Amino acid sequence: MNMMAVTHVLFAVFLSFALNNAASAQVAVGPSQLPGPTSPQLEVDQVSDILGLTANVRRLQTLQASEGCGFVIASPEELTLHQQLLESVQAASLDLDGVMGTIANERGKLGNLQTSLKASRDKTVARLNATALITGSGVGALVSATQFTTVGSRTNNIGDGIGIGSGAASTLLAYLAVRKQHGPEGTVQDVPNMLAPLFGQAPVLNTNYPDIVLQYLQSVPPGETMERGTRLEQLKAEWGEAGRLDSSDTAKKQKKVIVLTASGEKDVKITIDDLTDRIAMLGDVSGRIALMKRDLAFLMRSYTAKTTCSAH
Repeated sequence: MNMMAVTHVLFAVFLSFALNNAASAQVAVGPSQLPGPTSPQLEVDQVSDILGLTANVRRLQTLQASEGCGFVIASPEELTLHQQLLESVQAASLDLDGVMGTIANERGKLGNLQTSLKASRDKTVARLNATALITGSGVGALVSATQFTTVGSRTNNIGDGIGIGSGAASTLLAYLAVRKQHGPEGTVQDVPNMLAPLFGQAPVLNTNYPDIVLQYLQSVPPGETMERGTRLEQLKAEWGEAGRLDSSDTAKKQKKVIVLTASGEKDVKITIDDLTDRIAMLGDVSGRIALMKRDLAFLMRSYTAKTTCSAH
């Protein structure tokens, strides 16, 4: 048997072994246990219902299916349906862009405040650390100088007292530096508060969610059970798991909501950590809403693509 024949035999054995393992694995797992992605058509159908376009989409698809192969002049009804659907999808897309633009504007202004508070914190912490270093090292050298036996016991005692004071001062300064890591508190100026409508708070400035966006957030994603909740409920659950909201303490949660939706209130103070949570939560909302634009693209393709005729 030559080398080529040996290679073929080994390859056949390896292929047979691999196929047997794959079959065994499929039987062990079972097709019903394998998770599968949600069909894009389910998302399209839900968005179509939210926009009120389901009847027009189905009518247009029926007209397209009844047309013959080759070049076909669209009927006035078909052209009208195309125009209505295009205008509706474009208006919805612009609404989504407006919401995400407002969120981006709020995040940008909050980011500027966060940067300012961080700079103030870092400056304070650096000064405390520098003072602690000088107190510990500089005074420590002075204490060492008083410990020579030739200077007398009285001077030694004074040096010991200075050393104890220096150690205590260094410890206190280090403790203050750790406490200042949280940074100072600031006040949110007049900015949109796009989290306010989601928590039942009063919106200000350009804060607004079009009805279609609210319906999208308040609907259960296709293919998921009611137990998982709506898109908005899932977001709030994620925020609770991440520690951004305290779901166990109602009073504490309400206090946090006030901070997360503050805009222009001089008596509401916000920390760096609060700003981090608010910016991140706004990003989560924007990301969830952006998925609706993906569904709008699927919706456009669902009625713009005509059935392909088979050649005979």
